[in-house]
Amino acid sequence: MFKPLSLIGALLFGGLALAPEPKKLPEPPSPIPIVQSPIPPSVPISSPAQVVKPRDRPLRLSITVNDTSYLRVGAGDTIKEGDILVDNTEERSRLTAQKQTISLEINHLKDKQILSPLPPHKLLPIKPLPPANYIQETVAISQAQLHLKQAKSILASRSPWLSKSDDSTYKQAESKVDEQFQMLKSMKDLQMQPEVIQHEEAVVKQLQNAAKKAKAELNQSIGKQLQESQQLQINIQLAESELQQKQAALVAAHSQRQLQEFQANIDANRQIQQQEQIALEHSRQMSLYYQQQRDKEYQLAELNIRQHQIEDKLADLPIVRSPKSGYIKRIKPWVGKDGKYTTTLTISSFSPSHSTTNSRSNSPNTNTNQGKIQS
Repeated sequence: MFKPLSLIGALLFGGLALAPEPKKLPEPPSPIPIVQSPIPPSVPISSPAQVVKPRDRPLRLSITVNDTSYLRVGAGDTIKEGDILVDNTEERSRLTAQKQTISLEINHLKDKQILSPLPPHKLLPIKPLPPANYIQETVAISQAQLHLKQAKSILASRSPWLSKSDDSTYKQAESKVDEQFQMLKSMKDLQMQPEVIQHEEAVVKQLQNAAKKAKAELNQSIGKQLQESQQLQINIQLAESELQQKQAALVAAHSQRQLQEFQANIDANRQIQQQEQIALEHSRQMSLYYQQQRDKEYQLAELNIRQHQIEDKLADLPIVRSPKSGYIKRIKPWVGKDGKYTTTLTISSFSPSHSTTNSRSNSPNTNTNQGKIQS
């Protein structure tokens, strides 16, 4: 950042120094329109001579900056009156971005609503416990006792039948097999005809199969009796377990009732404490609400101060605009001293004939040796 140029220091051979102005984005260079002025009668039409008026003399402008990158034009550039010649665009952009950020923060803070706390609500009264009732558990115990009695009665009535097994059919089949074996053995001893022996052997096999079938039926009958006996005993065990469960449910119901009564006393005390906490919390929320209101006003005041400070810094940024239209004829090399750099810009005005020749010549020495200087 550098201070505004003084009038005496900026004027050199007709040069001007302009006071700082607010930032203005540079406009793209546009060609200066050529105005055909009437030719005096004393000058022939074909004469290339040009009458140089005092206002068309080149303007030399001395500029001192802290950084050479502040120069926004280069040799050969076409400029118009009011175009920016010198400006610290980087610092101006940074300050402008900060200003926009602060403006957004201010708008956001203004739009931010701080809601007032709602009034404290009262807790609903606790409903009293209903009278103690154990009818359901008592009925369940009676039913379980009845089931156990029925299971024991069934087992007692079926036990005589389950302890007996009818094996007469199997014994008769075994007896027939033995008799047939004895007959077959006698026939073999008497050496009877083979056809008769084969027939008797077939009869033996049939009797053996019948005996096996009778034995299987006997075993199946014994198994069913054993299974039925076991199931009846299991029924008794289940009935006893059910009775124990119902009795335990009655005990649990008594314990649950005691716990409910104890919990009801705790809830009543807790409700009183909660009502007191709600009142304290509402008081704390109101204090916080007033504090947030004060913080918002303080933050807005602080942001406004920062915004004014940035606006002052932007106003202090020097900016030099062209006092006339023309083109940059020459830029002297920078001369550094005490951290500052000084150069001289020569601004030449367009003349009627120069406007047609400037595009062809463009001063080669100026373009090659005095081009735009940027850091």
